[in-house]
Amino acid sequence: MQILLASDLIGNPERLDELIRRCRDYTLDALCFCGNIVRGQSRLAEWNAAQNEGKIPNRNAVDILEEALEDLRLYKGFCAQLDSLGIPILVVPGHLDAPEERYFLFMQQAAFLSDNIILLHENITKVGAYVFTGFGGEITEQEKEDYFFLRYPRQECIFGTRRMHFLNPPRILLFHTPPVCRLDLDGGLHRGSPFVNDIIHTVSPSFLFCGHVTSAAGSEILGSTLVVNPGALADGRFAVIDTKERTAELLSL
Repeated sequence: MQILLASDLIGNPERLDELIRRCRDYTLDALCFCGNIVRGQSRLAEWNAAQNEGKIPNRNAVDILEEALEDLRLYKGFCAQLDSLGIPILVVPGHLDAPEERYFLFMQQAAFLSDNIILLHENITKVGAYVFTGFGGEITEQEKEDYFFLRYPRQECIFGTRRMHFLNPPRILLFHTPPVCRLDLDGGLHRGSPFVNDIIHTVSPSFLFCGHVTSAAGSEILGSTLVVNPGALADGRFAVIDTKERTAELLSL
C-alpha cells in the first residue's frame, strides 16, 4: 500500500490545494490526517489569559464566536477537497480541533455523506490488508478539556483505545499525540505521551502515525513499529508511506 500522511494544517487551506495537486504524483491507496484542521487561536488565547489571571475563560467572547464560523468553513473545505481524491481519507482530531461537539458533529455528518471520509477516533476500518484505528487530541496526565482545545486524560484514553488490543494484525494506528521519542522533541523538551508508548508496546502495530509536535518531523522504529511524524502541512510538510517496503519518505510541497 501507498499512503499519504499529513497533519497540522492549522487553518491554511491553500496548503491543502497544493497537497491535492501533489497526490497526482502517486498511486495512493489512502490518505491519513493526524489532526489540527483549524487554528484555534482565539480559544487558546482566552484559555491562557484566564489561566494566568485565575479566572474562568469566557466561551462567548466575540472573537471566539467569530472563529467558530471560520472553523466551519475550514472543516467543510477540508472534507470537500479531500473527498474529491476518491480514496479513503482517515482522520483523527488534533488538539486545536475544538470544541469537541462541533468537530464530531461535523465530521460524523461528513463521513455519513461521503464514501471516502472516515472519522477514525475510537473507530475501526480496514483498507487493503490493514486494520486502522486511532485516537486524537492531546493525551495528558491533566484534567479533560474539550471546549477551548481537546485534551484527554489517561483514563479516558485507556477506555477509548481498549479495542486496539483485540484487533488482528497487521494494524496501523493514528494518533495526534506522538510517543515519547525523537519525534516529540520541541526545544529539547518531550511533548509526547508515555501512554502512546504503552500502546505501541502492548499492541505492536506495524505503523503508528502522529503529529502535534510540528518541529519534530521524521520516522523512528520503536519495537517493531515504524512511527512517523510528517511535520506540519501548514509548513508544506507531508510524508508518503510504502507499507510493503516499510519506508517513510518525508517530503515538502
